[in-house]
Amino acid sequence: MAGGTDSRSRPGLFSFREILVAGWVTVTSLIFFNVFVRFFYRTILDNDVGVPIHWPISKFAVRLGRLDISRVGVLVVLAVVVFAVATAYLLWFDRTSLWPVVVAGAVLLVLTTLTQGHQAGLIRPIANGGSYYRAAVTVTDPVAFVTTFEANQLGLPLHARTHPPGAVLSFWVLDTLLPSTRAVSLTVGIGSLALSALLLHRLLVTYYPRDVAQYTTYLFVLLPAVQIYSLTTLDALITVAALGAIYCFTRESPIVATFGTLVCLFVAASQTFMTVFLGPVLVGLALLRRDRIAPLVVIGLSSLGIYVLVNVVLGYDYIASFLTASHQQNPNGFFPLAEPLRYLTTRVENVAEIALFFTPMLAVLAVRGVGVLWRSARGLSRLDREPLVIFGLAAGSLLGLFAVGVYHTGETARGAMFIYPFLMIPVAAAIRAADPTRRREALLAAAVFGQALLMQLVGDYLW
Repeated sequence: MAGGTDSRSRPGLFSFREILVAGWVTVTSLIFFNVFVRFFYRTILDNDVGVPIHWPISKFAVRLGRLDISRVGVLVVLAVVVFAVATAYLLWFDRTSLWPVVVAGAVLLVLTTLTQGHQAGLIRPIANGGSYYRAAVTVTDPVAFVTTFEANQLGLPLHARTHPPGAVLSFWVLDTLLPSTRAVSLTVGIGSLALSALLLHRLLVTYYPRDVAQYTTYLFVLLPAVQIYSLTTLDALITVAALGAIYCFTRESPIVATFGTLVCLFVAASQTFMTVFLGPVLVGLALLRRDRIAPLVVIGLSSLGIYVLVNVVLGYDYIASFLTASHQQNPNGFFPLAEPLRYLTTRVENVAEIALFFTPMLAVLAVRGVGVLWRSARGLSRLDREPLVIFGLAAGSLLGLFAVGVYHTGETARGAMFIYPFLMIPVAAAIRAADPTRRREALLAAAVFGQALLMQLVGDYLW
C-alpha cells in the first residue's frame, strides 16, 4: 500500500457508452424528481413547503431563449478548442506540471462565464443589490466599518449581513486596488482558481503520484461548481482559505502547521461563520498525528486571543455577530424545530445540488474511491490513513452542519464550494487504483467539462 490507495486494481475509467448512460440517467432522474417533488409538495403537503422551480437548484432560470447565438457560438468553439488542446497536452506531453492546469482552467473559466454575456457574467453577479461588493463600495473607513458592524449589520445588503465584516472588506480592498468591477471579478475568479488548484495539487502530491495529482486537479478546475461559481463569488476565496488550512496543517514543518494554518483560519473566519467546518478535520488529524496536538493547541489559544483582542480593541463581537446572522436566516427559531418539513426537504436538496455540480461520473468515482481509502487505512503508514481522515471528517463535518439546519435550499454548490477539493481525494484514490488509459482519462475530462459548459449555456445561476 502507498499513497493512500491499495494495490488492488480496478476496471479502467468510464467508456464512452457508460458516460452516455450516466448522462441519460442524470437527465431523466432530474426530470422525474422535478415532477415527483412538485407532486409530493403540492398534493401531499399542500404547499406547506416551498419547492424550487427547477429542483434541486433554487436560484436558476433557463436562458436558452436569450442566447446570442453568434457570440455564444464563437465562445463555445474557443472553449472546446482550448479544452481539447489542454487535455491533449496534459495527457500525452506533460503528465506532472501544474501550470497548464491553471492556465487551461482560468481560460475556460473566463470563456464559459462570458457565454452569459459581459454584463450578466462579470458585472451583475458581483454588483447586484444583495452583494458584498455593493456594501464594499460604500466603505470609507474600514476600521469604523468593523467597529460599527454589529450596529449596522441588519441594514447591510442581504449577503453582507450574514457574514463577518471581512467579507465586505475583502471586496473593499480589491475595489481600492483595481480599476473596475470587471477587474475585481476576474481577479477573484482567476486568483481563487489558481490558488485552489495549487493547494489541491500539493495536497494530493503528498499521497499520490504526480500524474494522478495533476489529472485530479485538472478535473477539479473543470467542475461545474468551479466553472459556474468561481468568478465573482466570495465562496471561491473561502475555498482557498479552507483548503490552505488543511494543506498547512499536514506539512512536516511545525511552524507551517501552526502559523500557516492559523493565518488561513483567520482569513476564512473573517469571511464566513462556516469556518467551524474545519474544526473536526483539524482535531482528527491531530489525533492521527500526535505531533500536531501542540500546533492545534497553539492555534486554538491564538484564535481565542484574536477574538478577545478584536472585541476589546475594535468592539466587534464575532459570536454576537454570528447570532445576529443566524437569527436573520432563521427568524422563526431553530430551523429543524421551527420548520421541520422544510428542514427535511432542504437537507435532500442540499446534498443533491452538491452532487449535481460535482457531475455523476465523479460522484461514482468518489464512491469507489471511498472503498479504496477504507482498505488503504488498514496500512501501517500515516500516508495510508490520512486521506481517509481528511475526506471522512470533511464530509462528516458538512453533514453535521446540514443536520443542525445550516444552509437553506439552493445554496450548497456555491455556499459550500469548500467541500469540493475534499471530494476530489477519493476521486484521486479511485483513479490511482483504476490505472486508466489516456483515452479513458480524456473521455472523463470531456464529460466533466461538457456538463459544465452545457449547464453554463442553459441556465442563469445568479444568487
